[in-house]
Amino acid sequence: MRTTKVLRCLGAALILLVSLRAGASLAAPLPQTAMWVITYPSDGTVVSGQVVIQGSASHPSFNSYGVLYAPGPTPTGNSQWVPIVFSVPNMVVNGALATWDTTQLPNGQYTLALAVYGGGSTDPNLYFVNYITVQNEPATPTPTPTPTATPEPVEGGEQPLPPTGPIEIPTIEQPPTATPRPTNTPAATSGADATPEADSGSALEGLISGPAIRDAFMTGVWIAVMLYAIGILYVAGRAALRHFLRQQRRPRQPS
Repeated sequence: MRTTKVLRCLGAALILLVSLRAGASLAAPLPQTAMWVITYPSDGTVVSGQVVIQGSASHPSFNSYGVLYAPGPTPTGNSQWVPIVFSVPNMVVNGALATWDTTQLPNGQYTLALAVYGGGSTDPNLYFVNYITVQNEPATPTPTPTPTATPEPVEGGEQPLPPTGPIEIPTIEQPPTATPRPTNTPAATSGADATPEADSGSALEGLISGPAIRDAFMTGVWIAVMLYAIGILYVAGRAALRHFLRQQRRPRQPS
């Protein structure tokens, strides 16, 4: 009898333990993968009005995220970043990150940036969208009706009445047309006076001459220098945005 009670107690305890473990496993949150991306708008998109920015902002040690914009087609060291939303504490996966009101902005090109913070770090994970064109149509002005002139009454007399009956229209005579005089036909240009065509051999020698090769070389050098400068500006823009975001998240001293 005592053995049966012991077995029943052990069975009940085992069932309770299994239930607690199953409940804990169901209640545990699923691990989140690191993802920071803007899916709309994409590079080169033309937008207007209220723009719903779509994408994902998640991290295993997620803290918050922010969406910002700056005038200009690409980020540079002088970009002026304006937050659309900032310090949002909720993760977003394939959903709306923010709503961007472009109605108060001048038409032109802008850059979007998504910043995701994780693990208490002040250095965010960044995603850029470049060459976004804001194109809002200007409001159509309402035309002002033209006032109609009212004839004033004539003092000391009767109002003039509109004429009745047929009105004689005077005939306007056209001046006589002058007879064109014959013009002399220019004589055909002789073969000696014709301009000779450029010699193909001379043109080919001009293309491969020293000055032409030097000009082509200098053009290539300038293109390489410009591409290098654009790369430096892009890296400087990323560094400037990271510095701006660190300043935004730095705790302010009480006044």
